[in-house]
Amino acid sequence: TFILGSCSAQRQVTVQPGPLIRMEGSHITIWCNVTGYKEGVEQDFEWSMYLYTAPDREIRIVSTSQHNYAYALYAQRVSSKEIYIERLSGDSVLLHITKLQATDQGMYECYTPNTDSHYLGSYSARTNLTVIPDTLTVTATAQTLSKVEGDTLQLSCEVTRQTSQHTHVSVGWYLRPADDPNSGPRDLVTLSRDFVLRPGGQYRQRLSSGDLRLDKTSATSYRLTIYKLQPTDQGEFYCEASEWIQDADRSWYAMTRKESEKTSVKVQPTDRDFSIQVTTERRAYTAGEPLELRCTIDAQNVPERFFSVSWVFSSSPVAVIGPSAVPVLGPNYVEREATGLLTVRKESPSIHLLKLQRLLPEDSGKYICRVTEREKTLTGDFIDRSKRSRNVQITVTPLRSNITVSLSSNTSEIMEGQTVQLTCVVSNTVGPLSVTWQWTDKEGAGPAVNVASVDREGTVTPGHTFRERSSFGEIRVERVRPDTYTLFLYNAFPTDEGQYRCSATEWSQSGTAPDWIWQQIGDESASKTVTVKSVESFFFVSASSRTPSVTFGDSFDLQCIVKPRHNPNVPAAVTWRFQPAEGDGEFRDLVTFTRDGTLQWGDQLLGLGTRTTVDRTPTNTNFRLSITRAGRKEAGTYQCAALLYRRNYDNTWSMVANRTSNPLGISVLQPVSKLKVHRSNQSLQFLEDSRVRVNCSITSQTSPDSQHAVLWYARKAEAGEPDELLLKIEHSGAFEYGAYAEEERLRSRVQSEILSPRLYGLTLHRAETSDSGTYYCLVEEWLMDPDGLWYRLAQDSSGLTHVVVRQPVVKLQVEEAESNITVPEDGSIRLGCNILSQSSKDSRFSVSWYVYRLGQLEEDEQECVFSIGHDAVFGNGNCSPTEEPGPNSRLQFERTTSDLYSLTIQKARPRDTGNYYCHVEEWLLNPRNAWYRLATNNSGVTIVNVMEQVSTLQSVVCSNDSLFYFVFFYPFPIFGILLIAVLLVRYKTRSSSKNQEGKNGAPLLWIKEPHLSYSPTCLDPPALSLHPSCVE
Repeated sequence: TFILGSCSAQRQVTVQPGPLIRMEGSHITIWCNVTGYKEGVEQDFEWSMYLYTAPDREIRIVSTSQHNYAYALYAQRVSSKEIYIERLSGDSVLLHITKLQATDQGMYECYTPNTDSHYLGSYSARTNLTVIPDTLTVTATAQTLSKVEGDTLQLSCEVTRQTSQHTHVSVGWYLRPADDPNSGPRDLVTLSRDFVLRPGGQYRQRLSSGDLRLDKTSATSYRLTIYKLQPTDQGEFYCEASEWIQDADRSWYAMTRKESEKTSVKVQPTDRDFSIQVTTERRAYTAGEPLELRCTIDAQNVPERFFSVSWVFSSSPVAVIGPSAVPVLGPNYVEREATGLLTVRKESPSIHLLKLQRLLPEDSGKYICRVTEREKTLTGDFIDRSKRSRNVQITVTPLRSNITVSLSSNTSEIMEGQTVQLTCVVSNTVGPLSVTWQWTDKEGAGPAVNVASVDREGTVTPGHTFRERSSFGEIRVERVRPDTYTLFLYNAFPTDEGQYRCSATEWSQSGTAPDWIWQQIGDESASKTVTVKSVESFFFVSASSRTPSVTFGDSFDLQCIVKPRHNPNVPAAVTWRFQPAEGDGEFRDLVTFTRDGTLQWGDQLLGLGTRTTVDRTPTNTNFRLSITRAGRKEAGTYQCAALLYRRNYDNTWSMVANRTSNPLGISVLQPVSKLKVHRSNQSLQFLEDSRVRVNCSITSQTSPDSQHAVLWYARKAEAGEPDELLLKIEHSGAFEYGAYAEEERLRSRVQSEILSPRLYGLTLHRAETSDSGTYYCLVEEWLMDPDGLWYRLAQDSSGLTHVVVRQPVVKLQVEEAESNITVPEDGSIRLGCNILSQSSKDSRFSVSWYVYRLGQLEEDEQECVFSIGHDAVFGNGNCSPTEEPGPNSRLQFERTTSDLYSLTIQKARPRDTGNYYCHVEEWLLNPRNAWYRLATNNSGVTIVNVMEQVSTLQSVVCSNDSLFYFVFFYPFPIFGILLIAVLLVRYKTRSSSKNQEGKNGAPLLWIKEPHLSYSPTCLDPPALSLHPSCVE
């Protein structure tokens, strides 16, 4: 490369670009060029290197101008020419290192001393050299082999390498010929570093033909295969591998090359001579028989050699078969081969066959087999060598007929609609045959009618009478084998009954194609009688069932048997009919199996068409009707009807018979009930206003799907009266009250519960005495039939529950102790009434006090003093007091507790003297919220004596109002005013101190008003405490 300046060129030194990667022990060359110097002056070159460990230290190697230029490290190798410089031209050299060492790795510099008068440009260039170990190995088993010409040779070679660099390998096989050991090895085939196969010059043709192969069988294995060994392949075979690397300039460099051990191969030449022999079973034949001639080639390695075989008859070519096994026929035999009367083929590599079918008398003569071998020389030329066999004399005598005919049938008696099959076997034939089928009546008295005929070419011609029937495929003639003919009459009719005759005629052929001459040489016949039975005479229908009586929800099958067996040409249409047990009494079609095998449902559908299935056997003799989950609608009479059809040869149909089976009565019954209700009797007692509970338990039921309707009845004590319906729970859950519940106003108090699926309860709230009686339940069991309708299966009643509702036991008791009271006049008389016990915690009492005055000893003379009713109203007891109530009344009533009553008579008078007692009535509220009297009781008598008053100071004071107020009233206000004044003065004196009393104190004085504890709406009698001027 020249760099042009304004005045002169610049010197430019270039070296082979790196990095250069070479193997240890290999021979390396590095080129160096210089340009841009003054022309005509030879340039010198100096080579140095720098180790990677000391990049600044120059180690001189060799120079073109100085002999002692090398340092001691390289001096010995330079003097021994292991390292030297090869001058290519005056400005180009090569540095040679013939045996590269690992220490040679480093940076190499090429320097050119200046030969010009000035310095301009570059005078040195550098390149990198990397030395790697040689890991290439080539191994092959050393052996000695003996082969025969035409054999196959296979040799394997293992090539491995362990380098870390990206390298390629080329592998080649070489042969050192045994006949010329001094000549160089022959290149057989090489797999290049680019994975391209390159054959040697002498083996290019054998590689293209496939006789030479090099296969890489694994990552390291290479296999050489030579087919059809030749004597020239004898010698030593070895494998050579080279490891290549691509330099920076994109050029490839072979770093190392190694050879494997050698294999010695000897190839024994084969004998190229051959012989021919023609064989046949015999040499005398009869016209019409087949002839087979075989030409056998006796030679070595026949499959690997190329032979062509020619057949010659009396100097006329018959056929030629080349190496490709494709025959070429002579002109006189093309027609016979096209008609299948001549066969020429290669049975094996060494055996060729000539076969003539149906020999003719003209085929008598001499037959010869001529064999020609074509051999290819090493130069590519072909050499032909031919041989011929001995003459084979063949004699063909004219035919003489000796045929026999036998006729057989599939059966001598068939049913209408079946197939008549007649087989005619012709034996001892030597020539082509023609066959004629004829029919006559059973006696053979009528004229013979041609059914069909088969000529010698195999063409079938139907007879005139059977031509139309044959056009529909009802008559067929087959040639099963060369000597066997079969006649088929499909869909046989009764009119097909009669005698069938098979007549066979044997023919002889003479002449040459296409002008053949046919001659009849014999005929023979045989007959057979065939009986066709009418299906109508055997046609019948019957119906049966194993379960004439079933239960709701069960299944049943009905079978309709139709005989004889089904024939597609005489099929039957079968219909199941049904007459319901409840209805108009007419049979209606359920389902029909049509003659073509389809199903057709009728208007009458059982079980909505979802529970009815039908099927039939493959032979169409059993038609089954299956009903699942039978119900009322499936009960009735079933019948099977069948129509027999005949298919005509023109595919039209005719009905030939109609049959009806026996009727089948099917009863569908309700299941047997298993309903049971617990029947134990019991007696229950309840208090009035309590809750009455009666249970109804179902111990067993017919089905887990059973539903129950429960009716509750009440039976009163009156004899002869019907039981009254309280309420009814329908199986659907609907609730309905009975008339008795309405009349007795039980609707608001009666309640029915379903405690569990089998336990029902009846509850009477707030029981009354009128509810006493006998109760029981009536259970109805309901089931759903397969049609989705509910029906009552059974009913059962429970045991009787005797219920007694009574009022509370009378426990009323009033204290009956007698007492005496003596009081002064104007004193107070206190009368007590103590109720010791009561019948119910909800009892209310009406209390009255009576008195017997002196002299009043009779009950009707007693006097009512005071009364209070159970409703806490004064005067509303069982008597009317003589003294009217009011503010001036002397009577004071008091109820300190719920069971302690007292009556105080103030300002007693002498006339109040008498015998007093209290009369108590116990009242209860019944469930209808009406009060009734449960019991009465009287207390003991209290004898009261009132003493008359005499005048005393007390009486004087109390009798004067002014004096009374002065003594008992005026002092209190005065004392109160004084007390208030004292408190005010004290309050003012302590106002400066802490106001503790204002915060924590309480009023010092208070007065409660007298009060009356009375609530007119309360059910309890009021607690009265009336005292004039009392403070509570």
